[in-house]
Amino acid sequence: MTPTAAARCRPVGVAVAGRAWGCGLAAAVLAVATPVTARADEAPARFAEDAVSGHRFRVSFDPASRVTIGVAAAAGRGPKGAPAAGPSILAGLAFRMVRESGAGRERVTWQVEHRVASGWLRPTAGVPAFDAGLYRASILRHDASPSLVLPTSPPVGIPFPFDVGIDAEAGRVAVSAVSKSAAGPVIHVGVVRAALLLDPWRSGVTGRVFTIGVGARYDLDVDGAPAPGMPRVTHRVAPMTEGSLRLRVESRDGLSVVDAGGEVAPEWSSLGAWALAARASVRLERALLAVNDQPISAIFEGGYRLDPATRAAPAASDFRVSLGLAVNLALSR
Repeated sequence: MTPTAAARCRPVGVAVAGRAWGCGLAAAVLAVATPVTARADEAPARFAEDAVSGHRFRVSFDPASRVTIGVAAAAGRGPKGAPAAGPSILAGLAFRMVRESGAGRERVTWQVEHRVASGWLRPTAGVPAFDAGLYRASILRHDASPSLVLPTSPPVGIPFPFDVGIDAEAGRVAVSAVSKSAAGPVIHVGVVRAALLLDPWRSGVTGRVFTIGVGARYDLDVDGAPAPGMPRVTHRVAPMTEGSLRLRVESRDGLSVVDAGGEVAPEWSSLGAWALAARASVRLERALLAVNDQPISAIFEGGYRLDPATRAAPAASDFRVSLGLAVNLALSR
């Protein structure tokens, strides 16, 4: 077992978790408060060396390039609407690429995040509750001297105080414990969504973004067993009516992460009416130790979703909170 910089918290028993979380939250606060002047070449050292044995071990990680699997104690709404507790499984694959070109006022940085088969599953009575996405990509472009160019003669450049990007997702499937018709569960399928992003923070630091998005989406709601002659599938379209927010802050060594966001989408459905769908989540993570340079993290997650009514089921809101541990297999060195 190899220690990381997280070992400075020196947690023991229950007190350890509390102190580790304290370190994580303090790191996040300092990350936000620190002036954003860092460059990629100013990143902390990735490895340290034991003075006695000479063994090198990793002390800095990329929390967005890894395979994750974990277990947690979770609580959420049960089939009858009352809070219920039980175990939860977390899993997913993430990979981040950062490309930089130019220098000084000509510097341009591309930050690209991929997520594959990421989500959670919470066993409940009957069909388990789960929420997982097949693929999601987020692309953000940071320009040291952003501008908006008007195609006049001659062209006119106007300062533009935003980083720009795109967020896209395909194949998200969710089943809430309370989102059920009289005869079975309702399966919510996010077929495809895409949003244009603006980042007024413009940190230029990997893993630190605050994005505002406007986009479109196409969803399906599949009723478990509708009445005879009733269509089973409800189609929903948000024609550039979805709004989203996301804040992600990583400590420079990658040991602490805060990731929060939400989406609100008025959608026109095949029921012939507008309805509101919403989703919000927050994730706090702190690496506690590393085994053979692979970090083990404590994770707290909270989530909320509002699903519109279908032909066979009323509108339903759901919440979930969980606290657990995850093993992360790093994809980058």
